[in-house]
Amino acid sequence: MWAAGEGQPFNHKKHSPLKLKCVFCHKDAGESERAGFPVLAHCRTCHIDFAERKIPTQVIHELPGFVFFSHGRHATAKVECSRCHGRVEAREIVGLQQPLKMKWCVDCHKRNKAAVSCNTCHELGQ
Repeated sequence: MWAAGEGQPFNHKKHSPLKLKCVFCHKDAGESERAGFPVLAHCRTCHIDFAERKIPTQVIHELPGFVFFSHGRHATAKVECSRCHGRVEAREIVGLQQPLKMKWCVDCHKRNKAAVSCNTCHELGQ
């Protein structure tokens, strides 16, 4: 699962007592398409003794290129991160929580009275 030389995966459970919001580390999650990963300098806010090293990153939710998803739009709509990512703070290793298939997304949009037209998530004409 983890690439050689990438080190151990980030342990969310170990950091959960700090009660940090997801956007503390994933700065772009509240306003951009992608949530992004923290940079080492951000980790050094608390871990001042960290030597230069690569932050372990593993993309778990990979959507097809023809699907548009914006973390920012969902954050603006007050969709909790745990809705798609599950209770990350309770897991040592993060894994795929939801299938993120079209039916799952459309069902969620319908339950929450969000748009379900094709161009909500797909750029038409490509």
